[in-house]
Amino acid sequence: MSEQIRLTGAQQTLLGPLYARALDNRRPDPVLGDETSDRLLNDIDFDFPGLKLSSGDRMAIILRAKELDTWAADYLADHPDAVVLHLACGLDSRAFRLDLPGGVDWFDVDLPDVIELRNRLYPEPPGNYRTIASSATDPGWLDQIPTGRPTLVIAEGLTMYLTEADGVAMLRRLVERFQVGEMMFDVVLPWAAKAARASRFLQSTGAEFHWGIGDPHALELRVPGLRLRDQRPLMNLPGVAKMSTANRVSAKVMNAIPPLRDAMRLLRFSFEHEPREKVELTGAQATMLATVYLRALDNRSDHPMLGDRWADEAVQRIDFDFSKFKMSSRNAASVAMRANVIDGWTREALQPGMTVLHLGCGLDSRFERVAPPEGVDWYDVDQPDVIDLRDKLFPASPHRRTIGSSVTAPDLLDEIPGDQPVLVIAEGLVMYLSEEDGLALLRRITHHFPSGELIFDAFSTLGVRLSNRFNPAVVHAGARLHWGIDNPKDLETSVPGLKLVTEWSFTDAPELDRYPAPMRAALRASGHITAIRRMGRMLRYRF
Repeated sequence: MSEQIRLTGAQQTLLGPLYARALDNRRPDPVLGDETSDRLLNDIDFDFPGLKLSSGDRMAIILRAKELDTWAADYLADHPDAVVLHLACGLDSRAFRLDLPGGVDWFDVDLPDVIELRNRLYPEPPGNYRTIASSATDPGWLDQIPTGRPTLVIAEGLTMYLTEADGVAMLRRLVERFQVGEMMFDVVLPWAAKAARASRFLQSTGAEFHWGIGDPHALELRVPGLRLRDQRPLMNLPGVAKMSTANRVSAKVMNAIPPLRDAMRLLRFSFEHEPREKVELTGAQATMLATVYLRALDNRSDHPMLGDRWADEAVQRIDFDFSKFKMSSRNAASVAMRANVIDGWTREALQPGMTVLHLGCGLDSRFERVAPPEGVDWYDVDQPDVIDLRDKLFPASPHRRTIGSSVTAPDLLDEIPGDQPVLVIAEGLVMYLSEEDGLALLRRITHHFPSGELIFDAFSTLGVRLSNRFNPAVVHAGARLHWGIDNPKDLETSVPGLKLVTEWSFTDAPELDRYPAPMRAALRASGHITAIRRMGRMLRYRF
């Protein structure tokens, strides 16, 4: 007797993969060879052709299933005592396609009506196999799963149906509860999630895509403990060679166009949970979290500009929702360029017997990156709560001290010896000060020390206005910029003894050579327009 199917929306989409796997098994040379799906197709009373599953849809389903089987088999060969969580399992027979080691406990998880149907269709399962009737995003079902063992999480055809908030929260819960293991799942790019509205298959089921994942390294940093091991475009997997001529041609075309090639990918992560520091900062203090986040993203890119591994490690130890800044790896370039210039100038200026004031240091690892010579007295200065967090995240050094104080406090310099030259570094600081407070700070420094250099970045008045409206770190942190420096020579008059040495614009950055030629040419050309050049630049003074 055939089973009648009454599923709707996202649940009905599980029938598409079943249909695709069954049709693949009926080919003379199948990619997956899923005989169980073929049998189930005969046992189910449903209009499968009515799903309007295209040949491209079927190809993607088979390719991802085959690769996930391979990845899962590899993991279980190395971890024969693992716990496997197969999320949104649908009617997938993966637990029976794989040759499970005897010590593995396998859990298929899906919504109650799906699990009820699954239990009717499948024969009596072995003792190390269980089904759990629950939404994958409901935390309650986790109480049924043993902990303290390597854990493999497989989620095929799930992430795109979740909201971003639910998806990230689910992944964080899994890492925190199971401590160590791997996750493997398929994703679509954000543009592909939007384009899926035109899918005849989704239209036939009434389901919708919600979550597109662009940079998997951003997901690593939003789910502390994740570490990307592999990412593979579906259309570039080995099984393509067994597809029809039309499908092979389609895959070749997609692989030649990066946005199409990466539209559908498989991601494989390892995870290992470590205790994290809860962070609650707002306003200007919160913007330093955006900076360290972007440096971590740069560090995890294929070709880092800055390569700040300390920022990466710090972000992994922070419990904070970095998504609030609405920033991605696209925003990391300007932060990395700025830091590179300041690091270079700092190395040039450092001399034994010098004092360094690193003002508004935030979670910057400049001390570690530039490795100052012996005899340098280095002071990292920021608000007390920032310094408290910093001291927990960065290794102590006898050559560096931290000061928890506002940089505008009149007594900031009282306990710092003023008998040797000073190097003052202030990255991402002066624009948050009022002009009055900023000038007073510079005057106190030039009065306290016999000589020295000052290195900092500055915005023009126009740059300040635009940042207050459009800079995502500023807007979403609830911060506000105040001081715009239009002509850097004006500081020479306002602060006696100060002399401008160098003015550097982002349009001068050698890293622009990495950009496509048209964009690079446009950016270089804009550097000849003073108003644009001075919107954001680096300044170096001596006194």
